[in-house]
Amino acid sequence: MNRIIVYCFLLLLYLTLSKSLSPSELGINYLNNKESLSTLVPGSPVSVILTDVHSTGFVIKTYYMKFKIIYGFQAFEELIVRTSRAFKESHIEYLGMSVFRRYKENNEVSYNPLPPGSVFVGDKNFGSWKQHNSGEKVWRFFRIYRQIPDYLGWGDFLPTYDFFSKIPIYQRQNKPYFGDNNEFGLKGTFTKKAFPRYYERQQPQSVNWREFFKNYFQKNFMRPGINNE
Repeated sequence: MNRIIVYCFLLLLYLTLSKSLSPSELGINYLNNKESLSTLVPGSPVSVILTDVHSTGFVIKTYYMKFKIIYGFQAFEELIVRTSRAFKESHIEYLGMSVFRRYKENNEVSYNPLPPGSVFVGDKNFGSWKQHNSGEKVWRFFRIYRQIPDYLGWGDFLPTYDFFSKIPIYQRQNKPYFGDNNEFGLKGTFTKKAFPRYYERQQPQSVNWREFFKNYFQKNFMRPGINNE
């Protein structure tokens, strides 16, 4: 009898895992390389921010990436795509950063990871440089675009002119720029504040297996109204 129960439990466990291994993916695009973002995201100026990475499945995993698409002249959108483990691993350190941009002037595109909003900073259509109390020049969006810093997850971040001047240097060198003090990226101080849900999921969670199996058997094998103790 005990052997039959074990077999039944393993069968149910297999069916449960099989269902989780093949989630419904209708309507979700597959991102196999960074250049694919150019075909998925139209318009300009536009900045694509990597906001989340997660996986489903117990043995065979399916990987997903979530992006926030920030346009200059309309509300932001969100995009969820499937991807490979290799592509996910190569981009996870750029969480909270702009991994794709298209510029307004000539529709030039860039995939070099930069702090979010780099495509807008310095563009006189969106704001201007103001003298800060510290003596530095800082970028301020026009009032009509005051929502953009919230979309970008800037918090209290104020782009300085020195920050702005370093962006083309990193662009030419094709190197990621995490900010002068590592404000952005997976280990970035501002990224952790802007996207706390990702970091909460990374915390280890303990599982009480005894309670798990007890509840499982009670729900699936024990008939109600019968005392099995």
